[in-house]
Amino acid sequence: MARTTVNGMMDDFQGVMPRNMVIAVGIASLLLAVPGFWTGHLRQAIVFVVVGAVLLVLAALYWRRPMPESCRFSIVLLLSALVISLLQYHGTLAVYWVFPLLAISYFLFKGWVAIAVASVATLVVSIAGFLVLPLEHAWRMMAALLIILVLGSVFTTTIGRLQQLLHRLVVTDTLTGLQNRHQVNDVLSRLIHNFRRYQRPASLILLDIDHFKQVNDTHGHLYGDQMLKQLATRLQATLRVNDHVFRVGGEEFLVALPETAFAEALTVAEKIRLAVAERPFEGKDATSQLTVSLGVAQLRGEQSWSEWISVADLALLEAKRKGRNQVVKGRAIVQ
Repeated sequence: MARTTVNGMMDDFQGVMPRNMVIAVGIASLLLAVPGFWTGHLRQAIVFVVVGAVLLVLAALYWRRPMPESCRFSIVLLLSALVISLLQYHGTLAVYWVFPLLAISYFLFKGWVAIAVASVATLVVSIAGFLVLPLEHAWRMMAALLIILVLGSVFTTTIGRLQQLLHRLVVTDTLTGLQNRHQVNDVLSRLIHNFRRYQRPASLILLDIDHFKQVNDTHGHLYGDQMLKQLATRLQATLRVNDHVFRVGGEEFLVALPETAFAEALTVAEKIRLAVAERPFEGKDATSQLTVSLGVAQLRGEQSWSEWISVADLALLEAKRKGRNQVVKGRAIVQ
């Protein structure tokens, strides 16, 4: 089943790409065995069949789960041995098989691991080339491999940085720098898993700026953006390092508190309320006294993350009905 969260989709992609590469190389190896049988090069054909079969079996074994790095290293070793044996038996004619080995290394691994594996493969194959090929051919092969290694390393590093940037853009609120709603599912699902498996408590706080529309109507949306940034800064200063804070709406924020029971979560919520209410917010052209309403809910039973949020949301609505600038307990927790 396809996953819809950002981290889930990235994990799926990083698991599918190596598997598909292994399948492609396995099928190619089996196809390359056909000319060997046809021309009477039985030993070479059998080697291609064995390599292809091993790769396809590995792809089948890890069809629904990530392929471990130890398995990927084994694949590179197997293909390196195949390339070296081809160089030994076919000499210069086998040089063409050297270059796909580096490309495969970049698809099987990520970042600096891919560069390290490709570098070792280049070194090993180059040494083998100097041992079995004429010197002028060995030099040319090594030079070509080094060019591919450099270009592949630059490409891999650039792609890695672009992926990190894209991930940050997707999961980060560009105005406040907080996590956005795309991350809520991942974080709350992880807290639910820890609660069910290890009985680790968790709570969340849903908070909303009181009368924020009036602030925007009076001072403009740019001024309102300044207020949101300052509120995000105060939230981060009030919370612990391992707490998670999200901007989930225009002026609505969600705080996830790992390892936090209900009483402690209420204390944290009150600290947030005071941090907002006791000190005015300084804008470029004006100063505003803001307050927030907060709903608190502790995870319980077999709640899903959406049910958990609903409890806090109902408490937040009750806080607003009661006059705002206050903390309200989730009714599903307090019986």
